[in-house]
Amino acid sequence: MGKSSAEPIKLRDTVRGKKHRFFDAQGVDELVSISMALAQELWVVKERQVALEQAAAKQGLVLKDAAEELSAEQMAKLDAERAAFIDRIFFVLREQAENLESNDQSES
Repeated sequence: MGKSSAEPIKLRDTVRGKKHRFFDAQGVDELVSISMALAQELWVVKERQVALEQAAAKQGLVLKDAAEELSAEQMAKLDAERAAFIDRIFFVLREQAENLESNDQSES
């Protein structure tokens, strides 16, 4: 039987195979990839926020004030999620740096 829904699925954070280059200038493809990853993340948050606000409004709740009252534990959790978010956004540049480093070491 498959994994239970409580177990997170670990996705690979590297890309294998030939990387296509669309722009001649160094770093532009990576910046476009980062921008697209940010756009995806932002849109997911936008959709979720609208859904939550609609659900809360149906219950007569005002979320604007509640969003500013986070506990230390909630802030710590958000800090960890932010670090993971940044890691996902910049994995393209990290992977490129690791490839350059491994190429430099293999040439030595």
